[in-house]
Amino acid sequence: NTSPLLGDKHSTLLFSLACMSPNLSGTWHRLFTTDNDGLSFNRLQLSLLGYNGPTLLIIRSTSGGIFGAYTASRWKESKDFYGTRDCFLYQLYPTVKMYRPKGGVAQNYMYCNPFARSRGGDKQAHGIGFGGTTTQPRLFIDESFDNCVGASGDGTFEAGPLLPPSSSTPGASSQKYFDVDAIEVWGVGGDDVVKNALHARSKQREIIDANIQKARQVDKRQFLDDFNTGIFESKAFAHKQQVQGRVDLHIEE
Repeated sequence: NTSPLLGDKHSTLLFSLACMSPNLSGTWHRLFTTDNDGLSFNRLQLSLLGYNGPTLLIIRSTSGGIFGAYTASRWKESKDFYGTRDCFLYQLYPTVKMYRPKGGVAQNYMYCNPFARSRGGDKQAHGIGFGGTTTQPRLFIDESFDNCVGASGDGTFEAGPLLPPSSSTPGASSQKYFDVDAIEVWGVGGDDVVKNALHARSKQREIIDANIQKARQVDKRQFLDDFNTGIFESKAFAHKQQVQGRVDLHIEE
């Protein structure tokens, strides 16, 4: 597996990342890359959910910055933050910086809340992120991959810029919003850890597929029951009677 964002195995960027955590040494397994999977949030989420092992998220913005996050916690859908202190944020280009959890009261480590989970009923941000809050995140990838957030501080992680400066002027403040140019997600932690995590993800997918199939069978059985008992015709007739009451609607008998 090669990384279009980091280059070959002799890349200085790759070496800088590997020095940030013991789990980043050894072989990495590619879970998602926009080069292969496209800018698809559904595919990104599918690569993460159920994967029970450490993951490394690498982002390149359209302005050229490279940054991201590492977590050892399992990904899951939730309207709330979760995870453990075994995580960090980082900036890799144009400079190398690492931001660990502060260890204070705030423990908003990671967040994964797709629109499909609540169909928008929770009135919260929909995407994945780290730190901050649901209204003021530290690092957040929106489902659209546009107007994402990379702030310089929050209550959970150490302060410092994730994005490049807003201009080349010395002392210029860093950007806060970005659009995604490319994303990679890697399974890390060693061959055995990755193998077990991939197995856990496969088992979860099997459970989800089985539940979907079961739901389809139930829907089909209910439809046949309604049809055989005449309920389906009654419902159709009632609907027809309702729409016939509209003066602007013509129905051919």
